[in-house]
Parts: sequence; structure tokens; C-alpha cells
Amino acid sequence: MKILKIILSVSLLPIVSFAQDTIYVNHNKITSIEFSSEIQSPLLVGNKIEAEIKHGNLLLLKATDKEFQFTNLEVNTMDGGIYKLPIAFSYGRAGRTKKLKPVVFNEIPKVADLNPLFIVSEKIAEETRLKIVARTKSGKVSSDLGNITIADNVLFFRLNLKNGSNINYDVDFIRFYVRDLKTAKRTVTQEQEISPVYSYGIENKTVFGQQSQRYVFGLKKFAMAKDKALFVEVYERNGGRQLYLKVKQADIEDAKPLNL
Repeated sequence: MKILKIILSVSLLPIVSFAQDTIYVNHNKITSIEFSSEIQSPLLVGNKIEAEIKHGNLLLLKATDKEFQFTNLEVNTMDGGIYKLPIAFSYGRAGRTKKLKPVVFNEIPKVADLNPLFIVSEKIAEETRLKIVARTKSGKVSSDLGNITIADNVLFFRLNLKNGSNINYDVDFIRFYVRDLKTAKRTVTQEQEISPVYSYGIENKTVFGQQSQRYVFGLKKFAMAKDKALFVEVYERNGGRQLYLKVKQADIEDAKPLNL
């Protein structure tokens, strides 16, 4: 297979974007993506992917090894379309052909109309420098929470899940709530449930064996006393590997500001 030069895409605001379902690849099968127009060169791809263009508009993808991480694939076509596609590793769902519809330009949102919460969340998800404020583990599944950012009265938290086992970890739900750090005996614990105003990456609810996933959650800013903490619970569907993380007031007050 002809290997094209691999370039990491960092574009957050393409002139024309066309979101698609996740494309799955692995190191044993070739996944095909058929575009409605010829593919331009250079091709912007994530890392650890072999890519080949056939017939002008057919893109063949294959992971180079099992260590492939979730990334985004960006493809420019001759008709002016820019396709940004999430790419993930899968043993069962790789090897298929995905036919994409042509971009309808009058239906594409303008840059000014793009959701600012998405823009901030994507930026946080792609950060390489991490400031971890909480970490936990259940069996061979681990989680860390960090890179707390505040923008326009919304607190953003990045949650990383890493599955060190060979058994897929299916996320049932992720819960946020505030409660007292210490509770006296025979005292009813008071919990304040907090619902995210925005969730990024949660459509990828399966963390495959020996793989990891990144999520970003936006919570409307909230007041929290020193004797309270923010708790985050990650529950496995039909499994017992539950994860519990705790964030103290000082960590939230150190949130990094980011202008929208």
C-alpha cells in the first residue's frame, strides 16, 4: 500500500466542514471512504495510519499497529468541501466501505454560527500538556480528570479513560455532583446534582481493549465551599468497573481562563 505523508491536523475553524459518523480502522483490514469528488493533495491525517487514494475519490485507510489512538481525519475535495471525520480503532467495525454525501454549501453553518462550546471543548481535548487534579483506577481501567478551564461562565473538565484490559469498557453514564467532604455518622448526605451544559466526545461510549478515550464536559459555573467537593462517577454498562473522582475547591478556583 502506498503510504502518504502523515500530517497532524490542527485546524479548528474550517471554511466548510462536514461532520460524519466515526470511521473505524484496524491493522488487519482496509477501510474505504468514497467521496463524491476527487480528493486534493496533501491529505491531512492523524498519526499511525496508512492512506492510499484510488480512482481519485476513494480513500483506503489502515492502522499501522494496535497502538493507534482516536484522532480526526481531514480531507479536502476538488469541489471545495472539507470533511472532518473522527477515526477510531475497532476489530469488529473496521474493513467497511463508507460512502459520503456531497457537501451542500447552503446548509453549512458559517464560522460565526459554530457552537463556541464545541470550539473550546475540541481545543481542550487536543491539548498535550495535562494538569491532572484527580485520578482513580478500577481493575485495569483508569481515569484522570484535569485541564480545568473557564470560558464565558462555563467550567470545562477533560476526562480521560484508559482501558488496560482486553475487555471493552462500555460507558453507561457519567455523573457530576457536589457534596460534603466529611459527613458525620447518622447524617444524611446532601448532594447537589450538576448536569453538563455541553459534552464533547461522549458519542464514543466504548473504550476498546488497550485503548483510551478523551471527553470534555462543560458545567455552568457554580459556588462550592471549602468543605465540599465535586465528585465525578463513571459507570460501566453491565459491569462492575466503576470509577470515582474527587475535585476540591482549590482545584476549581485555579481554572485556566480562556476567552471565547
